[in-house]
Amino acid sequence: MRNRRLAGLFLLFSLSVSSLLFAATEANATYAQLRAARPAGDPIAVQGLTLERDAFRFQFQSGNFQFLTLPDGKTVGAVFVGDGGYELRPAVEAERRQLALETGDKTVEILSDRFDSAVLLFTDGTAAEIRQKSTAGAASPRFGEVYDAFFKRQRKEIKSNLQLRILRDLLAAPAPPAGFFIAYVPGKKYPAGLALVDPSGLGWFAPHLLLSGEEVGFYAIPESDAGLWYLARLKSKANSAGPAPGPSARALHYAIETTIKPNAEIRGTTVIQVRPLTTGERVLPLHLLGKLRIQEAGSSETESGPWEAAAVVQETAEEDDDAAVIFASPMTSGKSIYLRVVYEGKDVLLNAGDGNFVVGARESWYPNLGTFTDLASFDLTYRCPKANDIVSVGKRIENKVEGDTRVSVWKAERPIRVAGFNYGKFRKIERADKESGFQIDVYTNTGTPDVINEINAYLRSRGVRHEIGESALVPGDIDSPYYNPAPSAGLHSIQVDVDGLADSAMADGINTARICNLYYGPLPESHVAITQQTQAFFGQSWPSLIYMPYIAAFDGTTRREIGLKDASDFVEQVGPHEFAHQWWGHLVGWQSYRDQWLSEGFAEFSASLWLQRTAGGKRFVDYWEKSRKWILSKPQQSAVFNCEAGPITQGVRLHTKRSPWAYEAMIYNKGAYVLHMLRQMMREHTTDPDARFIAMMKDFASTYTGGNPSTRDFQTVVEKHMTPGMNVKGDGKMDWFFKQWVYGTEIPRFRSKLDVAPVSKEQFKITGSVTQEGVSSDFASLVQVYVEFPKGEIAHLGTLSLSGSTTTPIDVTVKLPKAPKRIVLNAFHDVLALD
Repeated sequence: MRNRRLAGLFLLFSLSVSSLLFAATEANATYAQLRAARPAGDPIAVQGLTLERDAFRFQFQSGNFQFLTLPDGKTVGAVFVGDGGYELRPAVEAERRQLALETGDKTVEILSDRFDSAVLLFTDGTAAEIRQKSTAGAASPRFGEVYDAFFKRQRKEIKSNLQLRILRDLLAAPAPPAGFFIAYVPGKKYPAGLALVDPSGLGWFAPHLLLSGEEVGFYAIPESDAGLWYLARLKSKANSAGPAPGPSARALHYAIETTIKPNAEIRGTTVIQVRPLTTGERVLPLHLLGKLRIQEAGSSETESGPWEAAAVVQETAEEDDDAAVIFASPMTSGKSIYLRVVYEGKDVLLNAGDGNFVVGARESWYPNLGTFTDLASFDLTYRCPKANDIVSVGKRIENKVEGDTRVSVWKAERPIRVAGFNYGKFRKIERADKESGFQIDVYTNTGTPDVINEINAYLRSRGVRHEIGESALVPGDIDSPYYNPAPSAGLHSIQVDVDGLADSAMADGINTARICNLYYGPLPESHVAITQQTQAFFGQSWPSLIYMPYIAAFDGTTRREIGLKDASDFVEQVGPHEFAHQWWGHLVGWQSYRDQWLSEGFAEFSASLWLQRTAGGKRFVDYWEKSRKWILSKPQQSAVFNCEAGPITQGVRLHTKRSPWAYEAMIYNKGAYVLHMLRQMMREHTTDPDARFIAMMKDFASTYTGGNPSTRDFQTVVEKHMTPGMNVKGDGKMDWFFKQWVYGTEIPRFRSKLDVAPVSKEQFKITGSVTQEGVSSDFASLVQVYVEFPKGEIAHLGTLSLSGSTTTPIDVTVKLPKAPKRIVLNAFHDVLALD
């Protein structure tokens, strides 16, 4: 009886394995058919055909279609040759402004263009709609030529695997209720582009932008103009407060084993605990550097296996290499599965010489389901040559040497948003700060990186100045606004002051920890490692781990000598900025790229708090004046002023060919200014002037710990703590402020003509006027008025509420302790202004 039962179980197991293998093979075959598909079959002709897809209207005046049909009869695309055109009517004003920026046409209301060919990809009802309004057509060799040209551009320029998106819908069970639509339109006036309409969200198209909440986009393709010219919710949901589409699964835990070879290539195995959020999906996209090639993948119901083979999609590195695994059976919502991925390759680490390494692929060095959004716990094991060491996120559990190999084990039990590490030869100092409760470790490199040798070779030869930028600085650094060659001071060699860097980083870290604790509240875990890394203008913050740029180890003379004379502010403030990301970015995240200022702007603001506490009031005011000028500036290579590029909510899309520095100016500097203005409005001019502001920031931090708030969520918290004076519209809302400063681009100009004269020994009369100009009729400002005394002391007098372009007369008598020098407005940059 037992033998029969075992035989029966074996038979069932064999059948199960066979069916799973068949399913995986079938999925691979379907994908292969999608990649190989070409227009075929009888062409059909159309006259005056119009396809409406949300904000897009496609008009096929006359011409022929030929379909892309798979062997099973499913039609997944079509190629058009003839006379056609498209219109894009923006659903919201911000996207109209984005089109104006991208096209250079301030008056543009509708983006329209003509084309003589197009490629459509779809899983909706497009095929039936075309067939319904067609007649017999004429064959043409152009069908294949048009599609082949498109497919080449997809692989080489778009670099997004569109067939993988089709596969998701074809394999889903049940099939999604609404399919997606993509049109490739090589226009005549504007760059060729992709019109994208996907009710499930566009997160798959550009994962690094966190686009999952928006369903409609236009992507301009050519390298010089590439970018999302349009991105919005479906028109039916444009004003909806309902949930936006999101990913089909999230990761709960990562177990990552990484082996670093002597040549700096890596081999890794990652096991991901996957929690499906929908039922029916078989395709799971992965974020992984294309140079890391997946060797195998498998799924299991348990963390330890056994592993059932999963099909893998990963095209050629540096092309449309979006990685994904295909499960043999659909995922079930809420039922966790485990995915094991084995991979190896190069370009995660760059050997910078003498035990120094640059860590590349910072968010894709391990296969993941997305970073900086969902939280997961991590177990991380690193194996590397014993002479080197690892500094990782999490807590070090073990560090031992086995033969020629160092084994370093780290664990992040509290869920975090992303994993990162630094690698090389390090010297460590550590300190426990009782006031903040932080344990801070600082790791500096012990060897001399190649970049220093290159700089010294340049200084000795005194060659052409620009050669240092091309050879010694990391690629891309010479485009930095900080790279500004200065006349030679006669320096012939430099040394990196790693001891000075360590001491400075430690002091800055301790001060920032104390300030952020005071203003935002304590972190759940108060341990941070600050590490040196060999890139000139790049700092980054991971959970409990910070990268510092190597120029932080140069003194002012050295920076001037090698063309970095304008980098002093960056060097001074990068540490506090990155440290503040432990709160803003890691403790509290952001919902989408439109809300990323809640991380970068808040961290930049934190640097201003650090500067005020450590360097005094004058440096604090100078900080905001420099920030103001950068927001209002028109840098080299820019066609527009930074402040004109668009509102804060356009996020990274502000970085365009016409506005290469607008993203930094708006998200970092103007984002910080927004928080600064709120602080100034909430100051109560008592012995504890920031009490209300601090309560608000702590409330926001605690409410959204581990969450991804939106700009609207932050506004709601602000409204809980607003002062009576901030209730400008009398509705208890801060819509007026956020509309102007976060969703808008207007910046006012203030002019004042104010005289002060004594009335008595303690009474002084202020007369004159204050003008606000250059803004719309409903633009409101709360302008702070101060009195300056002869020795530079400044005291607050009151607040003026201004609305629109207006002049307000002033005639008031005030009591002052001594004779004033003058009356001033906006003394502490309380409101961002043109002057």
